[in-house]
Amino acid sequence: MKKIFLLSLVIAGFSACDSEKQSAFELKGTFTNTSGETIYLEKLMSPQPIVVDSTSADEQGNFSFSNYTPKIGFYRIRVTPQSFAMLILDSADKVTVTGDIKDLGNTYKTTGSPETELFMEFNTLGKANQKQSDSLNLAFQGVMGSIKMDSLKMDSLSHIFQPVYDAIMAKFQRALAEKIAKNANKYASLLWLQGLDPAKNGELYAAVDKEMMKKYPEDRTVRAMHETISKELATVVGSEAPEINLDTPDGKKLALSSFKGKIVLIDFWASWCGPCRKEMPHVVNLYKKYKDKGFEIYGVSLDQDRSRWIDAIAKDGITWPQVSDLKYWESEAAKLYAVTGIPYTVLLDKEGKILSKGLRGVELEKAISDALEGKAVATSGSSNQEVVR
Repeated sequence: MKKIFLLSLVIAGFSACDSEKQSAFELKGTFTNTSGETIYLEKLMSPQPIVVDSTSADEQGNFSFSNYTPKIGFYRIRVTPQSFAMLILDSADKVTVTGDIKDLGNTYKTTGSPETELFMEFNTLGKANQKQSDSLNLAFQGVMGSIKMDSLKMDSLSHIFQPVYDAIMAKFQRALAEKIAKNANKYASLLWLQGLDPAKNGELYAAVDKEMMKKYPEDRTVRAMHETISKELATVVGSEAPEINLDTPDGKKLALSSFKGKIVLIDFWASWCGPCRKEMPHVVNLYKKYKDKGFEIYGVSLDQDRSRWIDAIAKDGITWPQVSDLKYWESEAAKLYAVTGIPYTVLLDKEGKILSKGLRGVELEKAISDALEGKAVATSGSSNQEVVR
């Protein structure tokens, strides 16, 4: 899922030296097909997991870790980069893990860790959805390969397959939301919550945030997610767009609110972002097409280098207003709008309220056209090729 990369962000501040050995915690198990391999316990950190303990299995495949007691968080038992078992561990757990050491990801089972067991239930839901999506995609590709396709046939084919795909995803998201709602105070729900659009699931996001802050108020992951969720909910569709007031290339302040009365697209981008630059010709054409019909673009750059920013504006033919604080991912505007990948767009109505987020390409143009005509606008889209933090 698109937003799963946030896990690496929220655990980036963890310290690997956060435990004192206590007798309550146990992590042991039995693996088949062992032959003296080193077995690692790793804590999931950014930019890469950190080994916190290691052991090896005896001749019967039995093993145990004895040098580390975790705080609540995401971990994995790893043998090779391809064979590992994901766990959510806490200091009082008494965990037993079994599986085939050659293929832990597909064979491991656990007892004694309620959070891990819930994580695996979520994972089963995700795998089933992926299997259905993959099957539909194979069918689509098969039809495309069997007949000579022109634009009309492609449109017709898309109209057949798209509703099926939408139904598959809607069913999965309903099941995911229901399971998260029943487990709002569980650590595993933090990860899978990110598979749901906060614009459509604001109450669920708020419920999980409330329960987790109550249960783990000092946990860094929970606190980081609290900050992210607070910002997400502050910019849900229908809410007043938070003010941005940054410098233009000539050093003058330009406020987003100064464009009230027009349909405004906030376009987050950067000169160093390949997908942003690739998308820019389409945005240039949109501006030419709609700028005289009550449409404006407010470009927000995540650049650091002023000269590269200005050079990109000239090279890409950008003629709409641009602002930046030249703080890269520490951009105040990006933080305010919970931007974690670019290009990223936010469309505002004439009163400055958010109409949609994350739209690009054809979806974006339709939203702009509909907004100018006073029609209902699609609230979110499925972006790809993003540069993520």
